[in-house]
Amino acid sequence: MMTEMKKSRSLSQVVMAVGAVAFGWMVTGCSGPECVDRFDCQNSKGAPPEGKQYVCEADTCVVKDVAPPNPGNGSDAGTDAGTEPGPDAGTDAGTEPEPDAGTDAGTTCADLPHDAQLGTLQLQPGFTVVESAPLPESIGAITAVAGAAGSYTLYGVNSDDSVYALGTWPSVAASTTPLYPIVPADVTQTAYVNGYLVNDGVRLMGGYTLGDFSGKVAIHDLASTTSTYVSAAGNFSAVGLDGAFLINGLGLEGVSGTGLGVYAVKTQSTPFQMSKLATFPSTGSFSGFSALATNKIVALGYAYSTPTPDNEYASTNALRAVSPDTYTPALTAGTTLDLSGANMPEVYSGLDLRDAAGFGAGVALKRSSGSADFTNTRDVARIALTPTQDGLGVTVGQLQQVLTQANTCTKVVTMAPLAEDLLVGVQDKNGRRLVRLHVGTP
Repeated sequence: MMTEMKKSRSLSQVVMAVGAVAFGWMVTGCSGPECVDRFDCQNSKGAPPEGKQYVCEADTCVVKDVAPPNPGNGSDAGTDAGTEPGPDAGTDAGTEPEPDAGTDAGTTCADLPHDAQLGTLQLQPGFTVVESAPLPESIGAITAVAGAAGSYTLYGVNSDDSVYALGTWPSVAASTTPLYPIVPADVTQTAYVNGYLVNDGVRLMGGYTLGDFSGKVAIHDLASTTSTYVSAAGNFSAVGLDGAFLINGLGLEGVSGTGLGVYAVKTQSTPFQMSKLATFPSTGSFSGFSALATNKIVALGYAYSTPTPDNEYASTNALRAVSPDTYTPALTAGTTLDLSGANMPEVYSGLDLRDAAGFGAGVALKRSSGSADFTNTRDVARIALTPTQDGLGVTVGQLQQVLTQANTCTKVVTMAPLAEDLLVGVQDKNGRRLVRLHVGTP
């Protein structure tokens, strides 16, 4: 197993969450205080370095020491790309809280029965658990690359901010040798690895950002073992298509103009070709999630500020669906789509959305209990996505719950597609597992 590895910023919280106020200052150039409280600092700067926390002093973010975390604590490995203000009050930044003490006075998570695979999560009708495997403690975002004879090789972002091979599913084990670093050694500033790892079938891509929202995506060719770093400001989430990566961010090297949108890196030839694929329908919006269904429909997300009485930093996350017959011509021509179009319907919007991933011909949604809850899992749901008869639009199905729970004893820490199925990373008193879920009976 990997040793002497620092606590990953991408594992201790979902990094580079952008609050509406902080984002507004960035894109408009308006002056103002850097922070009001520590959540502003986490919103604008991501997770602090290991053993540190942000404190807002005199309207300025200051890094200070915190007590070392409990070695037994786990890490949240989610891919929230733009809405999480940070750990809940009373939790040191960079430290995932222990499983919740339970739901009733006198009842703790240690007292409750836990399924060997799902913990306290309950599988709902219409879905099947296929199999499970251990999820290494230091691994965050994962991706599955198709191989020969229906096999899939897993790769994951480790707590040293490098990508490692994890073996062929379901024989998962952390390698001792990194494939490549997401943050190269010549980066001297504090860098924040973002909560995603995706592939286009032959390449892997992760990304990092700096405190000023500049950053790069790190593209690794699995055959040649070469890595290419492309400047991509605010690369908050991404999906991989055959021959392209779509990046939800603020800009991309070689593309004139900046601003929130979906940028494309076309990888069919070298040097890679770049374009801006889409803009979002809401002004004042900021980063969101990205997901790819097996029918090649993409769900592209954005968020916007919707303060609530219990959380002034609350944001609504929204997803729009785009069919391949609509985005492929734009991708080929290098033109830009407006996601407010009638052919690009809303899939979901809510204060509770914390992650999204492809799940067969649809999208899986991880949801929390409300706008102020960023660490616990209320449920995982699925929405089917189907091309319309003309192929240009998308029919959005009804939301179906896949996993539910009545307590907060088991957390979903990562999600990733595998063939027609969904890999769900869960964490509870019994450790961390990857569970493969299937729609219907496999």
